[in-house]
Amino acid sequence: MKKIVLAVLVLMGANVFAAGYQSGWKVYEKPQAGVTYGGSEANPYGPGGSQSYGEGGGKSYGAGGGQSYGEGGGKSYGNGGGNSYGEGGGKNASNPWKVAD
Repeated sequence: MKKIVLAVLVLMGANVFAAGYQSGWKVYEKPQAGVTYGGSEANPYGPGGSQSYGEGGGKSYGAGGGQSYGEGGGKSYGNGGGNSYGEGGGKNASNPWKVAD
């Protein structure tokens, strides 16, 4: 019985991290203008997808990728980066987004 309760709690906790508005690999805390939400990601392994290692992908170390320290990257402190407080950055209170993983 304890294992079942623990499994349910783990699953509930997993959904908390997925909360938000996902567009490509970026998860926004606020809905973005001109983006339709609902349903699941059509092709997470395709260009810009959350599971893609290609350009702009969530697992990519390349330009704009989720693991990138470059411009627009998920770990970047630069323009549009996940750790940036500047315009379009993940830590900017006016347009917050966060890296999904």
